[in-house]
Formats: sequence, C-alpha cells, structure tokens
Amino acid sequence: MLRALELKVPPLLLVALCAVAIYGASDQALPQYLWQWMGLCTGIGLAMAIVLNAFYCFYQQKTTVHPYQFEQVNALVQSGIYRFSRNPMYLAMAISLLAMTLGWPSVWAALVVVFFVVYLTYFQIKPEERLLASRFQQPYLDYCQRVRRWI
Repeated sequence: MLRALELKVPPLLLVALCAVAIYGASDQALPQYLWQWMGLCTGIGLAMAIVLNAFYCFYQQKTTVHPYQFEQVNALVQSGIYRFSRNPMYLAMAISLLAMTLGWPSVWAALVVVFFVVYLTYFQIKPEERLLASRFQQPYLDYCQRVRRWI
C-alpha cells in the first residue's frame, strides 16, 4: 500500500503545502523579531543559491531536472553541489521550510519539516534512487558511497 504513494506528489507541490501548513500553524502574519527575519532571509537565500547551482549543473550536463521524466535522464550529475549532496534541490526545499520555522516558530512548524523530509525520503528519493541505480548501475552505486543522500 505504501508503494502506491511513491512518486505521486510532485515535490514542489509538497513543499508548497508544507509552507502553507507552517504559516497556518503560526499566530502571526509576519515575523516579529529581527532574528526571525534574518533566519528567514538567510535560509531562503541559501536555498536559492543551492537550487541555482543544481540547475546549472544539470544545464551543463544537458539533462532534465524534472523528477518524473526519467526517460530523459542522460547523465549522472556529480559536479558542483552534487559533490556534497545527492539531492540538493530537495535539500534546498527542506532548508526553505526550516527557514520558515524561524520566521513563524512553533512546534507544529518543526513537525511539518520533519514530515517533509521523511515523506520525501521514502516516497520520492528512494524510488528515484532505484531508477537511477538501474539506469547508471555501478557508477551510481559508487556515487552513493561517496556522497550522502541529504548532506
């Protein structure tokens, strides 16, 4: 039954739903303190830098960034940010949500981030890893040995 959830919810939709949940868990419309603004802006800026680097790496290799177009994946990207994380785009999403918990802090917001990471790991990343392992075989398995899934 759980396998039926694999690759069903687009990651951008999931992060958007989680962002709405984090904002909804707060009782304030805007961050109230300077540290909240600083954390929010720093986290979003870091996430944007990671995503831009990841997109650039995919662009250099002329392969797709779309998580559901596996037939168009023609290169195993291991350069740039991919030397440190196998899933930097998903990492950037998690950092964005974490930054939101600084802007709108609550226990519920933190739980939303945990839910996001767990859900994405089991229902998006692990199925992608199986597909990439079948496509690239030993080079991908070697890459997995060198680079962590998240960070």
